[in-house]
Amino acid sequence: MSQHTLHSTQFIARPIDEVFGFFARPQNLARITPSGMDFELLTRDRSMRSGLMLDYRIRPLFGIPMRWRTEIETYEAPHRFTDFQARGPYRRWEHEHIFRSVSGGTLVEDQVVYELPFGPLGEIAHRLIIRPELQRIFRHRARTIAAIFAPVEANDRPLTVAVAGGTGFVGGAIAAELHRRGHHVIVLSHRGEAARGPLPGSIDIRDADVATGAGLDTALAGVDALAIALAFPNSPIESPRRGRTFMAVDAAGTERLVAAAARSNVSRLLYISGAGAAPEASRHWFRAKWRAEEAVRASGIVATIIRPTWVYGPRDVSLNRFVGFARRLPVVPMTNLGRQLLAPVFIDDVARLAADSLVDRAAAGQVFELGGPAALSMRAIIARALRSADLHRPIVPGPSALIRLGLQPLRLLPEPPLTPDAMDFINQPATVDLAPLLARMPRRLTPLDEGLATYLPPDSGPATVEFDREAGPSDPSGRAAEAAAVR
Repeated sequence: MSQHTLHSTQFIARPIDEVFGFFARPQNLARITPSGMDFELLTRDRSMRSGLMLDYRIRPLFGIPMRWRTEIETYEAPHRFTDFQARGPYRRWEHEHIFRSVSGGTLVEDQVVYELPFGPLGEIAHRLIIRPELQRIFRHRARTIAAIFAPVEANDRPLTVAVAGGTGFVGGAIAAELHRRGHHVIVLSHRGEAARGPLPGSIDIRDADVATGAGLDTALAGVDALAIALAFPNSPIESPRRGRTFMAVDAAGTERLVAAAARSNVSRLLYISGAGAAPEASRHWFRAKWRAEEAVRASGIVATIIRPTWVYGPRDVSLNRFVGFARRLPVVPMTNLGRQLLAPVFIDDVARLAADSLVDRAAAGQVFELGGPAALSMRAIIARALRSADLHRPIVPGPSALIRLGLQPLRLLPEPPLTPDAMDFINQPATVDLAPLLARMPRRLTPLDEGLATYLPPDSGPATVEFDREAGPSDPSGRAAEAAAVR
């Protein structure tokens, strides 16, 4: 049975007591685990110590639940603790967490030793699925930790801004950018504190449910501006029985938010729509966006509407699907010929424009289309993403009708990875006219390769993640590890 190791290092510009305190709270495991895994801590006793047993449930694949039990073996605050899998999917899983005070902050080091069951089959699964998935999880973890401890700029005229959808991909980026600029940010969520995820502790979370309107008036009390970037879980894959549809969330949810904003005397609105929104659009998601826009326009509140194209970044669920295919399969399947033109826009550009639009008079009353600086075919975009991730896989187009038929059984899964409607959503062309935006609010938009390079290359991101390296002697000074973390 082969033994594998995973080693990760990350520098955090905060004192060791603060950093260790964050990692030593079991409830924070949910915050640093990818949201798609639906981490749920089941143990009520969360007082960290040697011998503590932690039970939790995750859904690592297609929403299928899996139980895991971890035992804290050693606990030496604020320098070290270790845990091991007492029950779970691995034959062996031992995780050592090390914290070192270094110049300017703290170095966090993880050393995991693990073995898989099922002999040769387990090793094949490790190469094709487990290793790439662990790398994805630890890199997500590092980005989340960097966001939680991100520095904040001084702001002599801060706004109080509520962000609806602030726990999602686009809304979360907007909330983080507003927080970085020194605004007082409030995120609305029906899940309350459980939805915090990568949001820093100084961001307030207020209970509010756009599906029913419950709590909206209270949540918007004292708010200067409201940014609306709604998205339902597993979007764009709808689930009508759970109320996860574009009409229920984007359209009706925005209507409730706008009505509550008017009652609460909110003075500024921002709505994230979509390129293609129109009353007679052939796709229902564009009609839902238009209906939401109409509510914003009729509100009487000074508003800005942004219509982005395909938004990409570390947490996107569209372009990253194809990268995920490349990490698990010998080929990258594409659901058509990939000739449609797209102008993908980097998530940071969306967040910066959103934050600017809440304070810049040039954005008042405007509708801006937003895309990247160049239009490319979908096939070319996927190829560039694979190249950035150093993945060498052929892109294989398939007949759409046959693929749609093959996707039908996946509807039975709790969280299907793709459905026919979602396939159409991903495959739609998306180009925009940038001239009105650049005339009123000049800015540089990030080229695709530059945006991809911030998170896809194996050595990108705020942490190093290495597999099966030779275990070396301990470095008490932390200098070698510090150098590795910041290189």
